[in-house]
Amino acid sequence: MESIKIEELPKAIEKAVQSYAKDVELSIDRRLELTADEIITYIKQKAPRTSFSKDHLGDSFFKESYDEGSNKTIIIYSKTKGSIVHLIELGFRHRSGKYVPARPFLRSAYDELTPKMLEDLREIIKKGGL
Repeated sequence: MESIKIEELPKAIEKAVQSYAKDVELSIDRRLELTADEIITYIKQKAPRTSFSKDHLGDSFFKESYDEGSNKTIIIYSKTKGSIVHLIELGFRHRSGKYVPARPFLRSAYDELTPKMLEDLREIIKKGGL
């Protein structure tokens, strides 16, 4: 370890903090993108499929990223079938009166993949990036 003069200590600390912040930000960004990709893969596998249509619900999901750094937001949604996703996820009563049961696939993706992502984010912050 190199020795520094006392006058140079504030600059050295500032440089170390900036390096830590940049490493953490990049690592968190990569982990968020990875989790979004995992969620989309999960949805494509678990979303209900019909035999009468080639246009499956799971294939209509994609992600969009907004902002960057600590303000980054990744939204996953169905571009073409967004008007029916909540009905399939939560169930509904048909016009005929018959109840169509829920076939959840979004909430289960969140429940399965989020805890690991949060643990990884804690480790990234603790260790200063991975």
